[in-house]
Amino acid sequence: MQSERSSSGLAGIGNAMKQKVLLLSLAGLIPLYPQMGGGGGMGGFGGPAVLGSGAGSATGQRGGADMGISFFGGVAAAYDNGLTGFALDSNGKINNSIAAGVDGFAGVYGSKRLRRGSFGINYSGHYRNYPSQGAFNGTDQTLGLFTNRQLTKRSTLSFFVSAMTTNRAFGNSFASFSIDPTLGSIFGPTAEIFDNRVYFANGNLNYSYQKSARLSVSISGDGFIMRRTGQVLFGTNGTSTNAMVSYRLSRRQTISAGHQFFMFNFTRNFGDSYGNGAFGGYSIQLGKRAQVSLQGGFLRLESLGLTTTAIDPVIAALIGVSSVQEVFYSTSIMPTAQVSISYRVNRLHSFGFNGGIAATPGNGIINTARSTFAGSNYTYSGIRNWGLGGGVQYMKMASLIGPNQIFETVQSSVNTSRKLTNQIFFTLMAGNRKFLGTSTSGFKRNSYQVSAGFTWSPRQIPISIR
Repeated sequence: MQSERSSSGLAGIGNAMKQKVLLLSLAGLIPLYPQMGGGGGMGGFGGPAVLGSGAGSATGQRGGADMGISFFGGVAAAYDNGLTGFALDSNGKINNSIAAGVDGFAGVYGSKRLRRGSFGINYSGHYRNYPSQGAFNGTDQTLGLFTNRQLTKRSTLSFFVSAMTTNRAFGNSFASFSIDPTLGSIFGPTAEIFDNRVYFANGNLNYSYQKSARLSVSISGDGFIMRRTGQVLFGTNGTSTNAMVSYRLSRRQTISAGHQFFMFNFTRNFGDSYGNGAFGGYSIQLGKRAQVSLQGGFLRLESLGLTTTAIDPVIAALIGVSSVQEVFYSTSIMPTAQVSISYRVNRLHSFGFNGGIAATPGNGIINTARSTFAGSNYTYSGIRNWGLGGGVQYMKMASLIGPNQIFETVQSSVNTSRKLTNQIFFTLMAGNRKFLGTSTSGFKRNSYQVSAGFTWSPRQIPISIR
């Protein structure tokens, strides 16, 4: 369902929409879609943390368990193909490179229960050097911090922040942003095409109040920024707010309903997108270790942008121009949905699945998109001296405004670690990312990577080196 119109009075519409986003942002604390497992909003199905036993985030955990704060560092040899720089080769085709090099890395991770709350951290820093492909050299940095505090017997305040920079679309530590949503948000860079430098930062604040033993309410807000290097790839500024009411049917079942608002503003690309929607959810705890969460709703999208319009042939012959750009305003309705399944067998053995449909700000080429995604991850360290982990993620991104564009990608990775001494591990990782051709995009690429090296860590857990 969509309608479009253009006129000289659209500037007034844009001003009115901007006033609307300011008022709604202030009313909702200015900010986002909480990370999976969080207290409220489009991703938090279980009600506020004061009603549950969890910390509200898996930040810093391994296998779903609190591990304390620990460090790691190491070095690895890496081989990559399908490197896609933002440039054309000598044949006029999109860059496609093969490189071998060295990757040095260090980081800190962990989670800790506090007297009236919890704290979690995930940090990883890499420096990569390809002697034959210097354009892809550089540093990768990612940081995730989570903390919550029980303010009173009935209320909890939680805060989550993430930040990152990388020039690798696939095969670095930021693959976790798409494989494990607890480390980022759906507004993060999960469908980048080019191995091009990107900067991303996100902050989320959530307040939860337990009205009674069964009834609770929560409000949350998020703000984020995205910047991409390159002369034409656009960046994004955005905010999102959520309000949700949760009712616990029993000790293990919760239903919820709420409202979400978001705004995207684009750099290097004229236009704004605004979304208002309602959602409802249901979650159930299956035993002590498994949880299933379902959610569905809708969004009403409003967008301002530019479109190219052909000029009447007579006028074109007179002025020598065949087309012009016009401002357009469009509205549309789209469904939203999400399913999440988590299962923790023990401290070091877990499985997770997530999937759904959501509106995202795009990937630097597509401006405001409907993303359909599904993914799973698995970790296991029950084999003596060995640790195993892996994940797979599918995403389809379709433009909601402007020219009809579609990109599909599937990526997967598996890693294993072997304990050599109490603190030294041999680590091996392999991954694959494949772009699927569509009717609107002939871009196809199948990228592989392999890396192997040695990692130091005082914790006896599986370590992923990329």
